[in-house]
Amino acid sequence: MFNGISHIGIPTRNLYKTTELYEKLGFKLINQEDNLGSKVYFFQINDLMLEVYEAKATPEIGAINHLAVETDHVEEAFNYIEKLGFEMIDKQVKHLPFWDHGISYFNFYGPNHEIIEVCQKNLE
Repeated sequence: MFNGISHIGIPTRNLYKTTELYEKLGFKLINQEDNLGSKVYFFQINDLMLEVYEAKATPEIGAINHLAVETDHVEEAFNYIEKLGFEMIDKQVKHLPFWDHGISYFNFYGPNHEIIEVCQKNLE
């Protein structure tokens, strides 16, 4: 049901400096999105993808915000995680117009209160 790590989400107050750093480390900027006026950049190096996004009001800038696991069956994964009894952050699968056909995703808390996102790139 799960394919592996989709991405790691990192909030930033300075997208320019963050872009400069990751490009110097060999990451390529592969996608740019807008989430309600906040810029969202996706960087990739080999199989590792970072989702770096502007978060001016977030006090934990620089911390990893979430770990995203990729799936091709987001509804099935939602039902599975919910049945396991984890604390659900999202009460249903959500959607964003990222990438070519949008994404479907949901978030829940892991056993250490870490945020885990389950994410599907939609094919159509």
